[in-house]
Amino acid sequence: MISLKKGDLIVIVAPAGVVQFEQIKSTIDKILSKGWNYEIGKNTFNHYTFGYNYSGTPQERAEDMQWALDHPKAKAIWCARGGYGGVQIIDSLNFDKFKKYPKWLIGYSDNTVFHQHMNRRKIQTLHATVCKPLSQGHSEESYLSIFDVLEGKSLQYNIPPSIFNQIGECKGIITGGNLSILYSLIGSKSQDNYKNKILFIEDWYENYYHIDRMLIAMERAGIFMGIKGLIVGAFTKMDDEKNNKNYHESFDEDVYKIISERFKKYDIPKIFGFPSGHIYDNRAIILGGMINLQVDNLKVVLTNKI
Repeated sequence: MISLKKGDLIVIVAPAGVVQFEQIKSTIDKILSKGWNYEIGKNTFNHYTFGYNYSGTPQERAEDMQWALDHPKAKAIWCARGGYGGVQIIDSLNFDKFKKYPKWLIGYSDNTVFHQHMNRRKIQTLHATVCKPLSQGHSEESYLSIFDVLEGKSLQYNIPPSIFNQIGECKGIITGGNLSILYSLIGSKSQDNYKNKILFIEDWYENYYHIDRMLIAMERAGIFMGIKGLIVGAFTKMDDEKNNKNYHESFDEDVYKIISERFKKYDIPKIFGFPSGHIYDNRAIILGGMINLQVDNLKVVLTNKI
């Protein structure tokens, strides 16, 4: 993928939930502070209600996304927010001009639809915060990791050990994203091929039993067969706030117990507590990029290269 230089253009679109300009202004300021320019899709701030508050009709959102994919000058597409709606428009998008004018796709959560669709076609994408921050904001490192990748640098993270980790070392291409979205793509032409890859998962606002159900469904579909490693990110706001002592924590040990149980048959390196997902410290991951994963009792070292 290309590296951005001063004066380069980033386009902003909202392919899913409704968003307002004030909610993305802080990210626009960061774009400008790097010496980059921005354009916003014409339908980004529309509002369409159909069982959910979308940033426009499916046709309007697809129009903006196609505009961004085809843009001859843009070097990156930064999704304004997640929510729900990407799956409604993915099949109407044409990637022919995108291949002529390649650019980074930046986002997470619902944007896993686009990550998986592109990764399946060997296009690298950037799993990172959307333009609209969470209510608690995001750490400086969340944005610095994005900018590092956009400037052509590799990522390296040193992560504290977890009692759920499995020691080992592996190297491979990383795939994955939001667990609920991965589950929804089973059997579709947007589902990536997981064999010989390192799987990353994260999620929020789910029931414990549904996490288990999604993992069982993916296992029964053969998705976990042949993966080389597992990276588990943030699972927060799980189940019931009243009864979950970890509800507001970034890493929920009860969810980790469920995930650990479902993956115990796989003798592969596993790390839990990677800082990525719906949390304050949401570090970037180059999906479709190469990962070097080293796990021992004292530390976890993860190197992610373009």
